[in-house]
Amino acid sequence: MGQATPPQGDFVMVAAGYQHGVALRANGTIAAWGWNMFGQASVPAGTYIYVTAGTSTNVAIRADGSLFAWGYDYAGSLNVPSGSFVAVASGGIHSVAIRTDGTLAGWGHNTYGQANAPAGTFTAVACGEDHCIALRTDGTLVGWGENFRGQTNVPAGRFIAIGCGDRFSLGIREDGSLAHWGESWYDLSMVPPGRYTKVAGGYFHAIALREDGTVVLWGGPPVSGTPPPGRFTDITSGEFTMMAIYECYPNCDGSTASPRLNINDFVCFLNRFSAGDAYANCDASTTAPTLNINDFVCYLNRFSAGCSNP
Repeated sequence: MGQATPPQGDFVMVAAGYQHGVALRANGTIAAWGWNMFGQASVPAGTYIYVTAGTSTNVAIRADGSLFAWGYDYAGSLNVPSGSFVAVASGGIHSVAIRTDGTLAGWGHNTYGQANAPAGTFTAVACGEDHCIALRTDGTLVGWGENFRGQTNVPAGRFIAIGCGDRFSLGIREDGSLAHWGESWYDLSMVPPGRYTKVAGGYFHAIALREDGTVVLWGGPPVSGTPPPGRFTDITSGEFTMMAIYECYPNCDGSTASPRLNINDFVCFLNRFSAGDAYANCDASTTAPTLNINDFVCYLNRFSAGCSNP
């Protein structure tokens, strides 16, 4: 279906649906790819500040804060509420958005009450197939919707980030550690140790972004293999597809002069990443010296995709 073949460009946010993907470019426009039976991979015009993907439905927040939805139209899934919003999450055929005042608005398929957003003020929301969880402004969690696997039985404590899989939920505690509840097949409950900043779930798998920008993957089939090398700024997972946005390495020193990419970036690259990191010897050479100009060429070729060039 092409869902694992994203377009080239400079992106700041990415979201995965069942067999399609959407992403927000740095210039505010949207890119979409993959399965397009319901128009979910068709690109809407305009500029946006936020985008999310459900099974076959997408929702984006326009630059003026209003919502726009496209894709599968069922049970009111495209009937977005009016108002101004700062974040939105989509599940199977329902969505929940956070208004500028922190309150929630839900719409779409509602068999299990998954569109019945709770009262209060929130900073984040995430949705699975038929459930959602949200992060209150005080750092505590609330869950609602289908609960056959305990996916809405939120743990106590304070959290900084959340995510949902098909029938399980995930959170990052204040200390950066991961928490899981709900469906636990294929060792989903065996969360990896460490400190994390973002987390997302799929059907029977989950991924998380470490503080150093690397990605960890756990869970079961049909997912296999290891995450790609590199550092990333955003991650997402659909039912079976995972996506991530590379950190933009090439202009390592942050220069604004022309040309922006030069030998100073390689020096910056070595100073910034060489300590205990395999990136410095980018071409994996074993001859002496292992670090040379070939590593800079390798560095540009390997990490420049998706970055803005001079």
